[in-house]
Amino acid sequence: MKKLLLAMLCAILMLSLSGCFGNGPSYENIETADGVSVDTISYKDYNDDLDGLVKYLQALKYLPTHTDPTIMLSEVIGSKKGYRYIYNVNGSTVVCELYEYDPSALDENAKRVIGEIKESGSFHLFGREDIDNGTTYNAFLSDNEKYMMIYNDPSTNEGNVVRKKEMEQVFKGFYSSKNNEEGSKTEESSKSEESSKSEESSKSEESSKTEESSKTEESSKAA
Repeated sequence: MKKLLLAMLCAILMLSLSGCFGNGPSYENIETADGVSVDTISYKDYNDDLDGLVKYLQALKYLPTHTDPTIMLSEVIGSKKGYRYIYNVNGSTVVCELYEYDPSALDENAKRVIGEIKESGSFHLFGREDIDNGTTYNAFLSDNEKYMMIYNDPSTNEGNVVRKKEMEQVFKGFYSSKNNEEGSKTEESSKSEESSKSEESSKSEESSKTEESSKTEESSKAA
């Protein structure tokens, strides 16, 4: 029982999103002006797993590249894997946690956490009123419900606020069915266009040959 209680307390500490890091160590700094356009990097160049998501966000300069993450006690929320990054954005200390779920093998706790986020945009750590006081967290789910993100930035600076919204959209779209569908439509449209051009080219070539044949025939008759 004591071991279980200790594990629960550790989980609370690990998942703590307090913004009071002012007197802590120096964290890697990211300037919003150094951001990379989403259009220049495709998520398809990265694996559809938590490490792939991290590398994608790092490539877009949404996450620090020289900071090792804290490995989270992800099983507490039914997740298979989780990382936490602490870094600075325009002088503000940001805490970003990323988790990966297996949609085909969700336990009851995972279903509860995902259900709460879908309903209210937040979840309770343990799902029990007697121990959940102060352990409720705002979170985002990816569109495919495979990933979850907790992002805490106390800054009201416009650049930081915009950055949070942009990162949320990029995170939600990572390997989402919507993106895949749009990609397929674009590919189909491209193929259809190429087919149409090829057909027009063939018709033009046939017309040219017919015209040349007709001229040759007329020339022969004249002779």
